[in-house]
Amino acid sequence: MSGLPYRAIFSSPHPRPTPRWSLVAMPIAHSLRRLWCVRLLILASAICVWLRLAVAEVPFDPALNADHPWTRFLAEAFPEGIDPDVSREPLTIREPGPDTANYPNSPDTLPRGGIYLEYSPVFYTSAIRGMQPQTYNAEFLLRMGLTDRFEFRIFSSGFTWQAARLGRGETTGFSPLIFDTKIHLWEENQDWFLPAVGFEGFVQTPWASPAFSSGTQSGLMMLFRNTLLWGITAEYNVGVAADSSQDGFVPIDIIQWAFTKEVTDDFQVFVHGFHNESALPRLSAQTVVGGGFIWFPSDRLSLFGNWNTGTDASGPATSFQLGAANTF
Repeated sequence: MSGLPYRAIFSSPHPRPTPRWSLVAMPIAHSLRRLWCVRLLILASAICVWLRLAVAEVPFDPALNADHPWTRFLAEAFPEGIDPDVSREPLTIREPGPDTANYPNSPDTLPRGGIYLEYSPVFYTSAIRGMQPQTYNAEFLLRMGLTDRFEFRIFSSGFTWQAARLGRGETTGFSPLIFDTKIHLWEENQDWFLPAVGFEGFVQTPWASPAFSSGTQSGLMMLFRNTLLWGITAEYNVGVAADSSQDGFVPIDIIQWAFTKEVTDDFQVFVHGFHNESALPRLSAQTVVGGGFIWFPSDRLSLFGNWNTGTDASGPATSFQLGAANTF
């Protein structure tokens, strides 16, 4: 027995006859196997077709071959499948336009790789009764498009001078630094009078001169834009933020608006205002109305100014702003 193979030791010399039920079951089993193979083949083909269609529907992002390294980096870091061609259009200061020219912020964002620098070397505010003396500051807003619908922003009232009043001496310093984001949610539908909508959230940091630091505060805003009759554009924001005139975090509702009319291709006029507080922390605890202009000497530069006044006892007698915005 030791010389026989392993299978021969345990196998019978007389094979058993095949049962009758297996003669019927075997063809059925083979048929089932063929059916499953066909189904798997169909499923694999369907998956291949779906993958090809899915790949075909995703357009090639031309920003990956942009001239500027910053735009190529953002295209790789933040893939954008909504409208990648926007990133390749020439950046202009006219569209979406400066945000600091008037009080409300537009729901539109910069395209990926776009940069705006908005600065107001002249921003004067007269005394607010019982709250603050007259002030002068030189504010700035840096805007950077990370995707075609997401914008990162840094804002500050910048260098600030405050007159002596209310038991305090004359003070100079730097106002708090504010980190801000804006998201463009969807575009306007004029047929249904549905506005373009955006969302903005900001955090005011305690990084400022001690005289002007008011701790960490935050705010959330919904941004809207409608096109009205006679070429008038309405922008309006609603939201909640901290009242910087109070101690600690005191939520306060915010409403701000502007109606803008394009006089020529290069010149616009507007009326604007806010209730309780401006969204970008400039003025607070009052209702203000005013008007101004925006002038576009070129596609890369805009100049703007506005004059405003408070409508209640807690508002400033007047405020005056002159500024400019550049693209990069």
